[in-house]
Amino acid sequence: AIVDATAAIDLQPDVEILAAAYVSRSVDLILLERTDEAIADVTAAIDLQPDDVDILAQAYVNRSIALSELGRAEEAVADDTAAIDLQPDVDILAAAYVGRSVDLDALGRADDAIADLRIVLELLPPTHELNRQALALLA
Repeated sequence: AIVDATAAIDLQPDVEILAAAYVSRSVDLILLERTDEAIADVTAAIDLQPDDVDILAQAYVNRSIALSELGRAEEAVADDTAAIDLQPDVDILAAAYVGRSVDLDALGRADDAIADLRIVLELLPPTHELNRQALALLA
């Protein structure tokens, strides 16, 4: 998947496709624990300012995940908040709330973290994976 996304990036397509390719590649880079590269990719996607709200929000969420893995909770919270403010697709929105809750908790803001998790429970059906994650975090 990294090779395919890199090939798409090298073609220099329009802004939406380029941003989506950066976001896509960042997922694999995060999974490979290549967080600095993932941050660079999603920052490039954010800098492109794509018109597609979901691509932009996913870029913020992905960067938040990478920042969180590096222990940079305050920056991660800011990125998840940026994603939430864009009001993207419900799955991306829920992922931003879950991610932000984890980092808020790490910052000692348990009440705010719980509030975010409760929003996830309202957004998604009980069978959704993010809903189950929210319930596990609340337990």
